[in-house]
Amino acid sequence: MNASPIEMTKVASRLVSAPYDELTTADCSSVPIATPVSPCASQDACSVAAEVSVTGVYGNIEDKYHVDPHVLGVGHHGSVRQCVDRSTGQRLAVKSVRKSEPSVNPKGLAREIALLDEMKHDSIIQLVDVYEDAEYVHLVTKLCEGGELFDRIVEKSSDAKHGCFSEHEAAKILHQLLNALSYMHKHNVVHRDIKPENILFETKDEDSPIKIIDFGLARKHHADRGESPMKTIVGTPYYIAPDVLRKSYGKACDLWSVGVIAYILLAGYPPFNSAGGGNKEVYAAVQRGMYYFPSADWKHVSLEAKDFIRRLLQKDPSKRMTVEQALRHPWLMNQLSGMDVEEGREDSSVEVVLSKSLRKESILCDGVVNRQIAFV
Repeated sequence: MNASPIEMTKVASRLVSAPYDELTTADCSSVPIATPVSPCASQDACSVAAEVSVTGVYGNIEDKYHVDPHVLGVGHHGSVRQCVDRSTGQRLAVKSVRKSEPSVNPKGLAREIALLDEMKHDSIIQLVDVYEDAEYVHLVTKLCEGGELFDRIVEKSSDAKHGCFSEHEAAKILHQLLNALSYMHKHNVVHRDIKPENILFETKDEDSPIKIIDFGLARKHHADRGESPMKTIVGTPYYIAPDVLRKSYGKACDLWSVGVIAYILLAGYPPFNSAGGGNKEVYAAVQRGMYYFPSADWKHVSLEAKDFIRRLLQKDPSKRMTVEQALRHPWLMNQLSGMDVEEGREDSSVEVVLSKSLRKESILCDGVVNRQIAFV
């Protein structure tokens, strides 16, 4: 029997509410789709399932969905493929997580499912269904076909004539991102890994809506109830906040990441870089909080846009804009209202562009690095 997201949430919430250690992850760059398995097909299968059960409810995903073997992408805890609902023909996406992977913490996976099922927002990926068998947990979600924000940054930043995104284009993306974060933070959910790879476009259209994905590192944090700051270092270099590296942080860490994304959208490269491409140098730059707006790339960007970024990239999280303050910032409001804010990238050229090698690296638990990233 398959479990609906609601049923899954009830099960997962029991695990999420219990004390647990922050999950650690190793490289899960290769997570094949499960071979269709009947629940408890053998004594050994039952034993394995019982040991690592996430939901306690088992079913065969192939009974309802045809799963394409082609991998669309790889996240922290699993690979993503396309699937088709056999009864309706609807195309969806399925993230398959192998339970036996050392990186997989059943409580952490239950937490991800519960949080994702709780999130009901236009700019957050929608969880449709959940299946668990003896080897895998499968999360079925809506399918986004427009690719990652990362890919659009790479494409636009390679255009020497027009640079990266216009201020208006960037503002539309950031507005959707901030609205989603406002919803999450009101529900005491901190994403902790906001980055272009975790922002998908619903369609290939230029003005496509965005969807935030991958809640593998997200968690509930009730600062309003006096809960202590989070301490575990999680996130992705280039986007990680200095307060995360200091092991004392809250939801403001997501706003730092928005500031980094805003900088990249307008420049085509990150504010915190290292000459040698090493992560230690990146972390040191983040902790110093020193960054620049080189005139060659920023001379046509408005002062209001730079102020928006500065107010997000504050080392002290208490001085950083909240999500509501960011949504009310004059630059964002003016761009979205069509007011005349000077902008333009006509003559600026981007000397440094993001490379495809700047990909889904994560650091989890005190600086354990999964994947190497570099600049070219």
